[in-house]
Amino acid sequence: MSLRRINIFSVRTMKEVLRDPVNLFFGFIFPVMMLWVLSLIYKQVGKIPGATQIDMTQMAAAIASYAPVFLSLFAGMLIAKDRTSTFLNRLFASPMTAVDFIMGYTLPMLVVSVIQSAATYLCAGFFGFRITIRVLLAVVIVLLTALMYIGVGLLCGTVMSDKSVGGVCGAMLTTVSFILSGLTIPLEIMGSVFQTVAKALPFYNAAQATEMAISGNFANIWPYLSIVLIYMVACLVAAIVVFAVRKKRC
Repeated sequence: MSLRRINIFSVRTMKEVLRDPVNLFFGFIFPVMMLWVLSLIYKQVGKIPGATQIDMTQMAAAIASYAPVFLSLFAGMLIAKDRTSTFLNRLFASPMTAVDFIMGYTLPMLVVSVIQSAATYLCAGFFGFRITIRVLLAVVIVLLTALMYIGVGLLCGTVMSDKSVGGVCGAMLTTVSFILSGLTIPLEIMGSVFQTVAKALPFYNAAQATEMAISGNFANIWPYLSIVLIYMVACLVAAIVVFAVRKKRC
């Protein structure tokens, strides 16, 4: 692993991400729009007697932990396009290792994730969210969640075409994570089967761990965060191994 090679490749990756206006919209603007729209919806829901309500702390945590799902699409599309354009085949002749490549794709995405989180929490402040020092811990948890999503994107981009990545990461993953994170439908009103599935997947656990950090309930962070970390490590290791195998075949 070479820090110099990773840095050079990271700069190139960041330029590619920022060059696409679609990435800018879904990366920075869409999470803020979601926060605004959902805050208006739940404000009206709160007027209905007996309706289940989500306060701004829960909503900010859920959206901040959901926003990195778009990084899987960014990472997957980028690496898939690099493969189909033979850009990676030319780079494979260089001394870069599989870890260098994966880190070069990952680090710029983490920068995007930090900006996403900062924008989400700052905008949530306009809707009644109280910004405290605990937000910094929440951002760290979101970064771990982002690593998981990036790993999924890189794995898909390594073995799929850009069109397939768009379907898996852009449609399926974003929809599943949106529903099972508890962002729009509280798990309490779902059936027992959906609750069991949601609690076994990282989406709900990421939102809960982030909420625990924001609310200062530190003792309850680990049970949720541990599940996110298991998926994160598995996705990143799989991405590196599969990428290394494809690199050797080229």
